[in-house]
Amino acid sequence: MTTAVVFVAVLLLLALFQVALALGAPWGRFAWGGQHPGTLPTGYRVASALSILVYGFIAVLALDRAGMLNVFPEGFSRVGSWVVFGYLALGVVMNAISRSKPERYAMTPVALVLAVLALLIALSPAAGRPFAGMVLDNGTGPVYCTAVMESYPPQCGRDSPAVLGWDWSAVEHEQSQSVRWGEYRFEGMRGRDTITLTKAPAPLL
Repeated sequence: MTTAVVFVAVLLLLALFQVALALGAPWGRFAWGGQHPGTLPTGYRVASALSILVYGFIAVLALDRAGMLNVFPEGFSRVGSWVVFGYLALGVVMNAISRSKPERYAMTPVALVLAVLALLIALSPAAGRPFAGMVLDNGTGPVYCTAVMESYPPQCGRDSPAVLGWDWSAVEHEQSQSVRWGEYRFEGMRGRDTITLTKAPAPLL
């Protein structure tokens, strides 16, 4: 988690730098190969603005991988983390061979720090994410209800992910005929259509 926070903090500084370039700051010697030492031409300023969106996506991906956000399935965040590392490693090379000395000396260390942090994030195991709400089993297996139908016994929406590793004997629950349910808080790793339990559930009070 700390690695992801530091990583995002460095990305934020780079994003602010790109904002300044997009707004016309005369720091072109530190970016885009240093071809335009002062204020960047319009095309490069637009590119700087667009790079902020890239940094934003990378930041969300890193926080998701660290379990601080719940945006992407675990498989996507795992593969995406390695893609980000490759992208940032390439950035180290590009900055190191820049013809602009200010860019080489100032930006290469920053790119290297980001690449190392990205590698640590990619190597880290997936973090469990918090969930809170109804878990229901109508006889086909427990699911985490993303939507609860107004009925008795209750029913879950069709897109509710299956909860793997759930043990009804370990939790208090209600039951009507073959349907069992209850409201809980727990942690798990989110897949495309599943949640794999990583921490024992507790009643949602």
